[in-house]
Amino acid sequence: MAYYFLSIGGSGAKVMESLLHLCVAGMLPGDRDEIKIFSIDPDTGNGNLDRMSSVLRNFEEIQNDLRQGVGNDTPLFKDKVSIVKPYPWNPTRHDTTLDDMIMYPKHKGTPIGNLYEVLYTEKERNTRLNQGFRGHPSIGAAVLAQNYNLLNEESSFRNLFANNINFDNKAKIFIAGSVFGGTGAAGLPTISRLLRYKIAENNSNLLIGGAFILPYFDFTPDNHSTDELFARAEDFMLNTKAALKYYAQRDNVFNTMYLIGDSSTAHIKNFSVGARNQVNDSHIVDLYSALAAIDFFQNEVDVDTHTFKYISCNDNKNFNWSDFPNTISNKNFRSLFVKFVRFIFSYVHLIKPVLNELRAGKIPEYQYPWFVDLLKGTEINEHILKNFDDYVESFVRWLKQIETLEGRNVNLIKPDMFSANSAKINDIVAFQSCDNGDTTLDFHEIWCRLSESGRVNESEKSFGKFLRRLYDVCDVSR
Repeated sequence: MAYYFLSIGGSGAKVMESLLHLCVAGMLPGDRDEIKIFSIDPDTGNGNLDRMSSVLRNFEEIQNDLRQGVGNDTPLFKDKVSIVKPYPWNPTRHDTTLDDMIMYPKHKGTPIGNLYEVLYTEKERNTRLNQGFRGHPSIGAAVLAQNYNLLNEESSFRNLFANNINFDNKAKIFIAGSVFGGTGAAGLPTISRLLRYKIAENNSNLLIGGAFILPYFDFTPDNHSTDELFARAEDFMLNTKAALKYYAQRDNVFNTMYLIGDSSTAHIKNFSVGARNQVNDSHIVDLYSALAAIDFFQNEVDVDTHTFKYISCNDNKNFNWSDFPNTISNKNFRSLFVKFVRFIFSYVHLIKPVLNELRAGKIPEYQYPWFVDLLKGTEINEHILKNFDDYVESFVRWLKQIETLEGRNVNLIKPDMFSANSAKINDIVAFQSCDNGDTTLDFHEIWCRLSESGRVNESEKSFGKFLRRLYDVCDVSR
């Protein structure tokens, strides 16, 4: 089985970020070699896309350096991810306007040109698309339609997908994007139809799933952007209604659609039209959407079925473990997630400070039996160490943003653990029952377990194998 994940726009990138963290923890189904990552965004400098891309690059490096070391019998780093290039794919060109894309001068004065002038305002036609479609799906639809019409053997979009999907006997592709903004609202229907009817026309076994992200945030534009073309929060519900009506009435090319949103919207404090400054915090909606992708990948789907799935909670103010699946890919979701969280924080508090001090020659090795037994004599590559440190920072930042969501009580991992420094724990005692359970595994016990785990041969020592040992001792069931 071949798996593909396609993110569209900033919302899709945030779902991808959540999915990557679940991949590092080994939560994908085991019946595939890898998951292939696609991304579509005209705003290639989007801050959320950039943040997700940093995690993706860290993950790629971690896989290359550590995957073999940790072994195949542990979920850690097991889910292999590969990027399909060009990454991200930009359906526009630099400094391009809608007039440029549809070649307006060629049609000016003709019936087509006159209709175009009626359908689009002058601002919509002349705004440069470097920062995306500005919350106007009509612009995105026109741009992507141009790519639809230009699908020939040399098309970059065709090459992006066709060389991969049509070689797989049975492929599952999951698409994530918002239905209320610009890029996602335009891309979800257009890209799915391209995949179904143009690019994968020779693959009757193609299965398509999608996370249709409904409104879950709002914002107040600043004074400097009121004259610009941008997404307007007051239009989100209207855009959503129109989008859902479209999917209800048109030929549905999705086999499974997951509708995910939040009835109480989070307010974005730092508004940005796009580009690097558009960095919205991670949200519980992103995590649910990533879990939807895994649900689609792990379950049998008939090629002739079309299913809508809705995700709801008992209490829209409080989220706890009962609001999430008990199992995921035949694994206990809670135990796997919590074990990974313990592993990450144990590295931050117990291992990273010691490694830094030892490398600087400030402390003696003999005080740390786990180092002598498992790492001494091993050359720890600075590049490997930095990539793993960077990943740890990104994971804790992501987790903290979800757990400290304004207006929501998210009680998966205790939010009062987090300090101002994202990769630190504010209350070390809280670590013992970090998932609000009755376990008492603390840092001292993990330190003892690691120190007592036994010496290995010099040939068996590596940073990857050491991380595997640390991961193993973070199991509360031991």
